[in-house]
Amino acid sequence: MSFSLSAIQMHSLSLPSENLARLRVLLAALSPIPGQLVLLPENALCIADKDHYLALSENLGKGYYQSLLSALAKHYQCYLICGSFPIKSTITDKIFTTCLVFSPLGELISHYHKMHLFDAQVADHKGIYKESDTFVPGQEVKLFNWDCGAYSVKVGLTICYDLRFPGLFQTLRKQGADILLVPAAFTQTTGQAHWLPLLQARAIENQCYIIAANQSSHETYGHSMIISPWGEVLEQLAEGEGSIHHLFEKSQIEKIRQAMPILEHNRFTTLTSF
Repeated sequence: MSFSLSAIQMHSLSLPSENLARLRVLLAALSPIPGQLVLLPENALCIADKDHYLALSENLGKGYYQSLLSALAKHYQCYLICGSFPIKSTITDKIFTTCLVFSPLGELISHYHKMHLFDAQVADHKGIYKESDTFVPGQEVKLFNWDCGAYSVKVGLTICYDLRFPGLFQTLRKQGADILLVPAAFTQTTGQAHWLPLLQARAIENQCYIIAANQSSHETYGHSMIISPWGEVLEQLAEGEGSIHHLFEKSQIEKIRQAMPILEHNRFTTLTSF
């Protein structure tokens, strides 16, 4: 078993078939060892408009593209996390954008509906982003157990814009997370300004490993990376498609948390006023 953390950086387009073909090449190049944790970026299989997402959407746990992702996880015997995929909701013209976690057996063992939707103005050619026109916000904080042989490690799920909301990450830490995943399609403009400091802050304040898999194009920032619980950038891929990986060391987390027990010191968890 390999206790390795991995991120695949992609330049996804609108056609799922082309993105899947590229994903197969990238996975083959990474050649995951059984048990490896492999994170894909947000919108890994499709970056498009509302109509495309609605047409592509599937019921949770059922569908052509989910079956293909399941088969890839089973083939490589890895934990394959699709950063986001359109999943049907109870609202006719809106869907969830959902992180899907597949086990080495190809089972869908966890999912997370993106809670914070990117409705913002950005100084780029697009200008206005409004995910709430297409997506329904999720309501649940979600983790899954990564089997590391003699023990399991709790892994917290987030997606892209969630990175700006530290309360979600702190809640995941309180629920036992040692690793926090950030699949993203961070824009060039916001990425250059905030990607690295936000990722380092979330790692440092929660004393967790961060795995961040970003899209890389002329519109998205790339710079997928793995960050230590001390805030160090352990691995990084600045541009283009490819992958990064780094060994997970539980002892590093324990050492940092024992030396500086932030969770125990946080008075805002117990006090309502001063």
